[in-house]
Amino acid sequence: MRPITEAPQLLYLLNPQVQRSLNTARATLAAEVCEAIDELLVDGATLEQVAARLHRPVRRLREQLSQADVRFNDMLNDCRCRLAKQLLQDTDTRIELIAERTGFSEPSTFHRAFKRWLGETPVEFRRRARQANGQRDAT
Repeated sequence: MRPITEAPQLLYLLNPQVQRSLNTARATLAAEVCEAIDELLVDGATLEQVAARLHRPVRRLREQLSQADVRFNDMLNDCRCRLAKQLLQDTDTRIELIAERTGFSEPSTFHRAFKRWLGETPVEFRRRARQANGQRDAT
């Protein structure tokens, strides 16, 4: 049996490996949850829906997110924002349809959320993105 004095050295050696494993687990969980959110976004993507899609009890998913120091609502907003930016940049889809596709019941709610996320309206974002890409503004 090793003396107790060697335990801190062993902990020091193993800590980077443990951190890498935790980071990988967090990234995997985040990717799974984000993928499920993307698939369910039109319907609102609640924690319960995502847990069912991932074949996990809601309580277990909530615990896993908590252990990974991730909030479901933050992930939901990140997925909504990413999808909205992609649709605004890459398509001519009407903003009302983008609001619906990203899980908002009203375009005005989408506008407020988008402005909170990026500091500009969806129309301003689309116009700026198109100017940056040298495209003609169709809005």
